[in-house]
Amino acid sequence: MRAIVKPTPQPGVVYRDDAESPGPPGYGEVRVTIAAASVCGTDREIVRFSPAAQAFHLRLPVITGHEGSGVVNAVGGGVMSVSVGDRVAFDSHVACFECYQCSIGNAHICERMLLLGLHIDGLFAEQVVVPARAVYRLPGDFPLETAALLEPAGVALHAIQSCGQSLLGLRVVISGGGPVGLFIAELARLAGAAVVAVVEPNPWRRRFAESRGAIGIDATDDGNVVLAALVGERGGFDVGFEASGHPSAFDRVIRHIRRGGHYVSVGFAGTAVSLDTSEVLNRRAITLHGSFGRRLWSTWDLLVALVIEGRLDLEAFITHRLGIDEFDRAIELLSEDSCKVLLLPSSASSD
Repeated sequence: MRAIVKPTPQPGVVYRDDAESPGPPGYGEVRVTIAAASVCGTDREIVRFSPAAQAFHLRLPVITGHEGSGVVNAVGGGVMSVSVGDRVAFDSHVACFECYQCSIGNAHICERMLLLGLHIDGLFAEQVVVPARAVYRLPGDFPLETAALLEPAGVALHAIQSCGQSLLGLRVVISGGGPVGLFIAELARLAGAAVVAVVEPNPWRRRFAESRGAIGIDATDDGNVVLAALVGERGGFDVGFEASGHPSAFDRVIRHIRRGGHYVSVGFAGTAVSLDTSEVLNRRAITLHGSFGRRLWSTWDLLVALVIEGRLDLEAFITHRLGIDEFDRAIELLSEDSCKVLLLPSSASSD
């Protein structure tokens, strides 16, 4: 079997065409033929073995990859949620559904969370065996390439859910025009936001944001002038999303949120940032929110409904399709002019 393996706790991964294929699924497990796997910034950090990757405490060796879709080819005992032949998408967060957080509906922050491609074998392979609780059964003939984007798009939708505000008529600023930031912009626009601004240094991604109805703003001092001109009489944006993970972005977003506004942390920074609690929390009364993963499985249900009804076009965000043996190029594309990059194993069909 072909697969991308992280063998040791140091920079680099290994492409293998002789990786051992997974055996029959055990109790509560399913085996899936991978149709499409999406590459994201976390995969790049795993390749680099950066501090951000190390913070996840990888269990090595491991097959990487955590965004994807496929077709169930075998089910283990006790599995009732899916059957052989079902199309599925993967949630990267494998919750236990037994701990306190899971019992109160917060499975996305499960106390015993395992992550695909970090703690258990992931999706950059031709097949994978995972707990059945990690897969979402897709309706009908839902396109498998589109389904590979439900996980990162779910991050964006959950970020919007996490701010606890209807975005109808609000002014929204997003730091970071990577895929998650662009998904947030798209969903904020669909939710009726009056202004959606995306701060991004890459000109191609700014143009992409603008092609989707947002305002692209350069991450420079000149960009700050443009941001200041967009806030109107409110004195700032109503909601700010930080989706870049860049340490400087925290201050930029906080500075442009109005008094009584909301800040949502989505990206993972490699270093800590400082917060003037007296100024930000007390005097300006800004509410800080953290967002992690997706709600299982309500976020997925909402996304799938938007796609099926033609309101959300995830296909438009796919810019590259590569073979699994082109993984190195896929990682390079994350820093170039791209949005979502898919790996398509040759043994699996894609739509």
